[in-house]
Amino acid sequence: MFLRGLDLTTALRPSLYDDETLLFVQDGVGLYEGKFKLPNYQNGHAYLTSHRVCYVDNDDPRKFSVAVDLKEIERPEFSARFLKSSPKITLFPKPKRPGTQTIRSPTPRYASPADGLLPSGQTTPRSGLQTPSLAANREVTATWICPICGMSNAVPKNFDPATANQHTPLPPCQACGIQPPLALIIKVSISAMTNRPLATPALSNGSAAHSSGDASSSHVLTKGINQCPRCTFQNDPSMRECEMCGAPLSAAGIVAVHRVVKDQRAESPGPSFSGSILDDETIETIKFSFRAGGERPFMDRLKGALVQRKWLLQSAPPVPRPAGTPRTSIDGQSRVNMPPQRVVGIAGLERRGAELRQNNQTVIGTAFEDLEALMTSAKEVIAMAEQFAKQNGSDSAEARNLLSASASALGLVTTKDMLGSGTASETLYVTELARNLAEFLTDDRRGILRREGGIISLVDLWAVFNRTRNGIELISPLEFEKAADMWENLRLPIRLRTFKSGLRVVQERSRTDEKTIASLLVWLRESPQNTIDHIFGIGVTAQQTAERFGWSVGVATEELEMAEEIGAICRDQSLDGIRFWENHFSSTFGEQKAIDAVTMLSELRI
Repeated sequence: MFLRGLDLTTALRPSLYDDETLLFVQDGVGLYEGKFKLPNYQNGHAYLTSHRVCYVDNDDPRKFSVAVDLKEIERPEFSARFLKSSPKITLFPKPKRPGTQTIRSPTPRYASPADGLLPSGQTTPRSGLQTPSLAANREVTATWICPICGMSNAVPKNFDPATANQHTPLPPCQACGIQPPLALIIKVSISAMTNRPLATPALSNGSAAHSSGDASSSHVLTKGINQCPRCTFQNDPSMRECEMCGAPLSAAGIVAVHRVVKDQRAESPGPSFSGSILDDETIETIKFSFRAGGERPFMDRLKGALVQRKWLLQSAPPVPRPAGTPRTSIDGQSRVNMPPQRVVGIAGLERRGAELRQNNQTVIGTAFEDLEALMTSAKEVIAMAEQFAKQNGSDSAEARNLLSASASALGLVTTKDMLGSGTASETLYVTELARNLAEFLTDDRRGILRREGGIISLVDLWAVFNRTRNGIELISPLEFEKAADMWENLRLPIRLRTFKSGLRVVQERSRTDEKTIASLLVWLRESPQNTIDHIFGIGVTAQQTAERFGWSVGVATEELEMAEEIGAICRDQSLDGIRFWENHFSSTFGEQKAIDAVTMLSELRI
């Protein structure tokens, strides 16, 4: 059973593959290996997708988040709640195929119960056994060279040479955009798996040879354990990426170094894991402990995902078309195996149109049978809608916006039926909605914040977000506000800000008041056109500020008043309206005199 590393999005959720969909989410989950708890993996969320079972930790999600591929699971097993024991779902791995390099060692993890009290790499004097070392890293780093431009590209992590065929989508070259041949990708993948380094030998623990074994082992680790699988450069054992080519290095060297250097007692008196649990082949079973409920629907969705096996659709051939009816010749005889006759001209165009209409009718008929079929055929339906739009000549902006909204509505959306039914289901829904909003705002393809100048009001964001859902799972204003309030607790890259007037806006966490004031002052210090005297810069209105930075007029007014309250700018109220200038009073008369002058001017206006 392999626990793989998990890539997270900006909202600290699993980064899904192209054809991967989210099925269920549950919080209050911990991980077990056999009967023992896994440290640092006891407080997190469980995400079930069509391809994986993911665990995302709440305390340190970037470091302690793992995933198990569904294709490596033999069967799940459910354990009900008993006394103080929480309900658990046990995942059993598939047996390894003969001839593979990754063979599970039959040696037990500990030779005796006392060995669990010692750091990894040591045993008691009475046990002559050795603790098994970490197996080789299963994540293969393979690269292929583009035959056109010679660019080195990485093979996708989810590429399986055993199931790849001519229908498997291959990523194009990052430099020239030419798609590589399938034989080249399969060849480099098999070569990388064949040249994978073996596991490091276990250390001997004799009383006399212990120190010499440690010295020799540390010497070997320092010299050759962290060799780059791409360019064979000898890196320092503490490096995680190659210094020459930047390829990710195997974690076995880093773990082995820590096993030799660290010599301290484990925190728990029972058996514990001092090294990394990622890609450890000695792990027999993985248990998900559900402490906040939701185990029953999670188990049902997991069984359904194992039956559907949607990860096979990535390399599956297209659906075979039903065989046509036997054609009858002029003399009345049936010719079943007769090859189709090539027709040219107007008759050929009419036949092609008839075949296209029949194919569209089949796609629509199978897609709208039920919701699952519609989600499976989403791409085909969207492609058909685009084709109809081109044929009808409807190329307006409204049609394009409606089409993009329909496509986004069929994408990843956290709905209430994806969550558990425990006592904290409402909080979990609001939390996942907050993460979904963060992903929506930070998506570069949509560019919501970029179009709005980096800041948008909460009301406008609510309208835009509901509009993209196209009538599916609309969010109420109360739930939307609750989700926005949780951005600060979840440490997401966006934040909710409240102005003095009560206006609530959304902006990036890195955007501060100091940066806003600096950008305003740079603009106010520009030399005005067609003006001889520009010693004080230029004066701007709220409308000009909104046009300059892409803000709404309300947001521009609030930002100008914020800068005025700090003292960076000042206002000039005249018959033409209110204009804001850079504050030169503090530099000319001093800070206290400037305050007195501003106070006097305000009193005179009154």
